Amino acid sequence: MPRSDWRTFLTLAAALVLPLVLFVALQGAFAMQAQRRSIEQDAAGRAREINAQVDGQLWSDRSALEVLSSSQFLIARDWPGAYDRISRVVAARPRWKNVILTDTATGREIFETRSALGKNRPARPSVRAYLAGGGAKAQIDGVGDMTSPGCPCVTLHVPVLEKGVLTYVLSVEMGTEDFQAILKSHAPETGVSAIVDTKGRFLARTLNYRGKAGKPATIYVRRAIATARDGSYRGVTYEGLKSVTTFDTSELSGWSTHIATSAARLSAPLRGAWLLNGVSTLAVLILAAALAWFTLRRLAEQSRELKRQEQSQRLAAIGQLASGVAHDFNNLLMVITGSLQLIGKRTDDPALVRPLKNAQDAADRGAALTRQLLDFARAGPVDLESVDLAALLPSLSGLLGQTLGPAITLVIDIDPAAATVTSNAAQLELALINLAVNARDAMPDGGTLTIAARPARQPGGIDLTVRDTGQGMPPAVAERAMEPFFTTKGVGKGTGLGLAQVFGIVSRSGGSVSIDSTEGVGTTITMTLPAA
Repeated sequence: MPRSDWRTFLTLAAALVLPLVLFVALQGAFAMQAQRRSIEQDAAGRAREINAQVDGQLWSDRSALEVLSSSQFLIARDWPGAYDRISRVVAARPRWKNVILTDTATGREIFETRSALGKNRPARPSVRAYLAGGGAKAQIDGVGDMTSPGCPCVTLHVPVLEKGVLTYVLSVEMGTEDFQAILKSHAPETGVSAIVDTKGRFLARTLNYRGKAGKPATIYVRRAIATARDGSYRGVTYEGLKSVTTFDTSELSGWSTHIATSAARLSAPLRGAWLLNGVSTLAVLILAAALAWFTLRRLAEQSRELKRQEQSQRLAAIGQLASGVAHDFNNLLMVITGSLQLIGKRTDDPALVRPLKNAQDAADRGAALTRQLLDFARAGPVDLESVDLAALLPSLSGLLGQTLGPAITLVIDIDPAAATVTSNAAQLELALINLAVNARDAMPDGGTLTIAARPARQPGGIDLTVRDTGQGMPPAVAERAMEPFFTTKGVGKGTGLGLAQVFGIVSRSGGSVSIDSTEGVGTTITMTLPAA
């Protein structure tokens, strides 16, 4: 072939091949950049997942402390009883190092579980700072106490209110070892990861945790959390690692999780893209294979990221459901505590038999409550039976009376023609307890709760009504009252499961539920059940 023909052929070949080479090179460069974004997204997903697990533990601690803040011992100012009750809870929670009860009027501690009762020390700085901020709601402090056994510790405060007035502060000092375990199990094996509080002090760290716990993080960390709640920044760790750090901040605690990745690791994809452009003119087929490999790798990493996001959402849902279990279960435990207190005061009185039975009944119903919540989540069927309301309601009156308290009068009115329904006795008891708890919360100044049974308007039905003389609900709230997790009681004070459970129990019994409520007058909830 003449030389000119060779040149023409090479020119045509270059004209055809060079665009393909450029296309392949660009695709490879984009894939390299996607790899860098994938590394950053993986770090962000891990940070959110760590925050979700830490928040789950904090929610559990907060729920337990709020239950203790409503203890009858505190209401009665029975400090030995409160000290003993809280000490037993501390013994069951290894992360709880100390619980302190502080009197806001005198500014002095009533007791702390780490010392004997009666020390009466001045309020500690963390409590004074909490009160200076208003003390109107629960608050989670950062790392503080470094000297006590088991510390560094963080502090959680909840207010103890009497008729809406802040009277005491209940505080728990918690160790950070569980947060360290969460970080270690979810952080990448390479780089450096840490959890810091709102002031930029280390709560947990994958490297040198004991040496750095409670101490300030680098200026890069503190500068980042002062200007944003999430994102990424460049910096240098205490070990001298030049890094790009991705961080995310918890809405619950204000703490943030930081995942530091080596800057060299993130720069490598960019250098690879330049190298790919240089080599692509000589290795089109190799680059095509590399492009396919990078594409498949990106899809696999995106799939893993999606699974991690779904897991974080499930953790948040499980934390909310666990909070509901703890809240409702401890309503029953309050009854047990009251009964046992009565037994302790009248140890030689034959009347202790009844309080003891109440305590045992409450424990049994607590177990039934846990099973009921699981059944509610699965929406499974129930075993229907003939339930004698004339026997069920009187036997339940003692427990309901303990739940409602002395300021609320309980009235039971059963029409003999409407005494037997088709339902499940244990679950119907649970529904009535949930309604009684809601009625109690709606009547903070006392009132009357009436439980009545009448033949329904439609043949073959029985109307079981629960009527209170409380605050009532506006129409917009009444329409959503039976939605799962809908509550107007505020964070930590209600689960939004009570009426949803009632609706589920009655529905699975073949009945229906209706709400009639007027603000300032009261609320009537009617459960229409099949007659036996």
